[in-house]
Amino acid sequence: MPLNHPKWPALRPSWSRVSGSMRQRTGTRAGRAGLGAWGVLVLATGCARQTPQPNLLFVVVDTLRADCVGFLSGVDLTPQLDAFAAGAVVFDHATTPRAKTTPAVASLMTGLYPHDHRVRDLTTPLGSDVPVFAELLRKAGYKTGAILGNFVLRDELSGLARGFDLWVEDLPDVSGTGPNAVAFRGALSITDGALQALGIGPAAKDGAGPTRPFIGDARPWFLWLHYVDPHGSYDPPAAQRRAPRGPQEIIPPAPRPGEGVFHRQWIAEYNVPDEARIEGGIDARVVRELYRGEVRHSDLQIGRLLRELDSAGLLENTLVVFVSDHGESLGEHDYWFEHGRYAYEATCRVPLMIKFPPAMAGSPPPGLSSGDISLADIVPTLTEILRLPSLPPPFRGRSRITGKSRAALLLGRAPRAHPVFCEKIERTEKARAVQSKAVRLGDWKLIRRYTHRVDPTSSERQLLVLSEELYDLAADPREEVNLVAAIPPEAPVRALQEALAEFSAADEHLAELAQILQRKRDDLGREDPETLRALRALGY
Repeated sequence: MPLNHPKWPALRPSWSRVSGSMRQRTGTRAGRAGLGAWGVLVLATGCARQTPQPNLLFVVVDTLRADCVGFLSGVDLTPQLDAFAAGAVVFDHATTPRAKTTPAVASLMTGLYPHDHRVRDLTTPLGSDVPVFAELLRKAGYKTGAILGNFVLRDELSGLARGFDLWVEDLPDVSGTGPNAVAFRGALSITDGALQALGIGPAAKDGAGPTRPFIGDARPWFLWLHYVDPHGSYDPPAAQRRAPRGPQEIIPPAPRPGEGVFHRQWIAEYNVPDEARIEGGIDARVVRELYRGEVRHSDLQIGRLLRELDSAGLLENTLVVFVSDHGESLGEHDYWFEHGRYAYEATCRVPLMIKFPPAMAGSPPPGLSSGDISLADIVPTLTEILRLPSLPPPFRGRSRITGKSRAALLLGRAPRAHPVFCEKIERTEKARAVQSKAVRLGDWKLIRRYTHRVDPTSSERQLLVLSEELYDLAADPREEVNLVAAIPPEAPVRALQEALAEFSAADEHLAELAQILQRKRDDLGREDPETLRALRALGY
């Protein structure tokens, strides 16, 4: 049931018993001990009542489209999450800053956009000078843990392990075969690991999970779980597979005239299972249904986690953030089974909900918010609501556009208009980096493609706009009608242009991106063969 259903406000969470196919599980890697103790929580709402500090649970699902969760679209893929959403604040205009895992998660954990935390690709670790949320929480007395399913989040690639007492990054499961094989930690193993880390449920009792308990005193805890199953290659358990419906939709194996080659080569070589290969190409229906099966499986395992938390009484004082790092293109704009190379909604829009614990005085009521919010806004919002210290900015000079607290939005006091941004970086063109930067403001979206040049007379760097696209997302959610040639009078074009100009001006590094990209290609040539194979198999 979508959240705009008239009966939605009366719904309350209820979880059915869930099960899933067993996949291989293995051990852990633990981090450092936590620091200090934390006092009482006083909400930023001005409420004088003292309440216990809440636990924090971040549930991140890799590559999950916003229109593939029932609580936003009404599709019957995520009944467990839909039930949980009935008691949460749900956002239908949430945007990732970049549709690639490491930059997106770096924004989530720092409150910064990629131009400021400088993680623009999947093999550049976050710099040690950039403060992260887990460090702030440890100093505030939280125990901190992370159980991760995606290869690219290993600390050596992401630099995100700072501040975590428990850091589980080993990948015991395998999806696909031969050159298509991808190492990951599946949803069942992540849920088992979470329950064992928290010391609850059958996984904790029988030792089935990959971790040992990392809590055991009165301190609050922060746990980040990163489920990766919807990421390609799509290989859901048999119980979650469904037969495709409708006529065949054939994707030819060769690019059409004027198309880029990369994504067609990749799906042919890595990301499409044999069952989708037919004479004449690939049947897109089969691949889309496999993707949906991965979403179903993730929902089952997250539902199992939530049920056990509820049974143990932990949800009474746990703030839960559910979000995706980015979406997935399933054929929109002729871009198949990938993400990160366009700034369209299929990959930039993400599902997001925040469930406040009943014990938290002054917390906002459940409901649907149509205000714009970025992944970079989540940590600033939480630090304000929980009265935690703000993350200090990295020491790099002047102020830039960063994530903003949306606490007032949660409490129904903020105007809807709040620009959010998504970007992507193309390969170099004649030794120049080319970017697409998009801004969303309510139902309107502007996309610009930029490059740079150096003025021969002044030697100053100049940004050049190569093209523009304008979309009315209320009337055209698939972004098929570019309105730039005939701008409607109601379109807030000036506000969009000014916001995007400010955002682009804050990016001081565009001129360096060509050299950065070339350097990264050189670095990749020095990576070990297994790392290179894994990155290619993941489409990276």
